[in-house]
Amino acid sequence: MNERFYQTLEEKGFLIAAHRGSFGGSIIDNTEFSAKVAVASGADIVEMDAIKSTDGVLYAYHDGGEKRSFGIEPNIKTLSSKEIDELEYLNCLGEKTGQRVVRLEELFTRLKGKCLINLDRSWDYLDEVFPLIKKLRMEDQIIVKTHPTDEAFNFLKNSDIKLMYMVIASKKEDVLKFIDPEINMVAAELLFKEETDEIISKEFIDLLKSKNIKIWVNSITLGSRFNLSANYDDNLSIEKDGEGWKWLADHGADVIQTDWPALLKDFRNNYKK
Repeated sequence: MNERFYQTLEEKGFLIAAHRGSFGGSIIDNTEFSAKVAVASGADIVEMDAIKSTDGVLYAYHDGGEKRSFGIEPNIKTLSSKEIDELEYLNCLGEKTGQRVVRLEELFTRLKGKCLINLDRSWDYLDEVFPLIKKLRMEDQIIVKTHPTDEAFNFLKNSDIKLMYMVIASKKEDVLKFIDPEINMVAAELLFKEETDEIISKEFIDLLKSKNIKIWVNSITLGSRFNLSANYDDNLSIEKDGEGWKWLADHGADVIQTDWPALLKDFRNNYKK
């Protein structure tokens, strides 16, 4: 199950994850289109999000952006599948595109065999997502992640389906909690505001790597109120010749999530530690 992930990492040095795919213009995030552009731009992993309608249908979408995406106020999770199916995506100019929100199973089916996928925001639906991934036989392709909650830990430990898993954490103890023989943790997404945070210390990184747990970091620049990697982010990297990406790679990153996979690929091609 884990071989594809580890082998791709061994071949590339570090992996490039595209945040919601690559989007802009009339290419919409969390779609097959955005995944195709991301892979063509050099991404090894495409990060996608999940929500569920009021009548239980899973879709690929990151809730909270409904005004930008559709020009509506209600959260998409308050809508039925009939209502969601009728929504039409707007492009970056606010013009209608004719594109619709894709159901999660359909998106997975379209992407089967084409790239690694990191499934975000599915933690409320693990009991539905895990059987879906198994049914589609995509266990070697999809990494599921959650925050370090007791509910997630208990589900993962007791589930008969053992998928690739990544915990999202800003504290060492939250990562250590999920190192369990019953949990197939292949990576940890580390969040840190300062270079001196314990979770990004060499000692802790070395400990995780000794257990074959890979290090995922985020260079995405989400706005001034977000600081996911001590501000070693995409904007710094683009402005200053890869400075942010170099710091992350030098400090042990096995996966860097970005909104600019083509630029990060160019950096990786020339990277020397």
